[in-house]
Amino acid sequence: MALKIVEFFGFPPLSPLASGYISGKQCPYTVSPCIKPNHGACSVRQTTSEPIICCPNRLYAENYRVLREVAAEVFGQQIELITAAEGRARKGSESLTGSEVIAFGKGWGGELPLPRPKRADGAKSGAYYVDWILARIDADGELQEFTAVEVQTIDTTGNYRDQSDAYFAGETFDGWSKSGMNWENVNKRILPQLIYKGHVLRREARCSKGLFFVCPEQVYQKIRDRLGNNLHEYPVGPGTLSFRSYQLGDVDPSTMQRPLVRTAVQN
Repeated sequence: MALKIVEFFGFPPLSPLASGYISGKQCPYTVSPCIKPNHGACSVRQTTSEPIICCPNRLYAENYRVLREVAAEVFGQQIELITAAEGRARKGSESLTGSEVIAFGKGWGGELPLPRPKRADGAKSGAYYVDWILARIDADGELQEFTAVEVQTIDTTGNYRDQSDAYFAGETFDGWSKSGMNWENVNKRILPQLIYKGHVLRREARCSKGLFFVCPEQVYQKIRDRLGNNLHEYPVGPGTLSFRSYQLGDVDPSTMQRPLVRTAVQN
């Protein structure tokens, strides 16, 4: 196994544009502390692969574009995605228009737990959380309908701290680290969680458009392979699971960053 860092704190390694984010260990996409500050990698690649997004916050680039795209698709192009705090403020000032969708999630109001599954031995099982709930409210601030969004990338195996240490020190790194991608995690963790969360949400009357799963293109392809590469198309509705995958485009010379490119729409 061999692995190389493609993006370090949002930019090509050793880019001067990343220096402020590196020194403060800040995420350039969420403008918050980096959730993986010890290695700072947003995306990586193996010897025969395109860049693979390995940090969930990398998918929140372009002002949480992935969430805004889901919200517009589900509730209409006229909606406005806002935080819970903004929703409370507008309700207090009686300025809600009925076109608001409130996002509950990381940094926007906290992840929301789902009911715990019952175990045969009667013991409590671990809690499950949904990354995001997108809730459409009316002009009085009352909930009308909602959809759930799960955002996942891919974990790595081994260690590429040697590269990170070099980049933190402002030094070049030649070669590759002995590390790889944890594709088995798709089978052991991601698929079981999607099945359970989708099942729970089917019982929620106001979850009108089911569960959306946002992930890197490579993760989506692994899920397709695991399921026999045969996913049937369904209209988005209660109880459905919809996949939205993204990959990285080429570096934009004006920003020295890579844009997100949507690659799959599978309902």
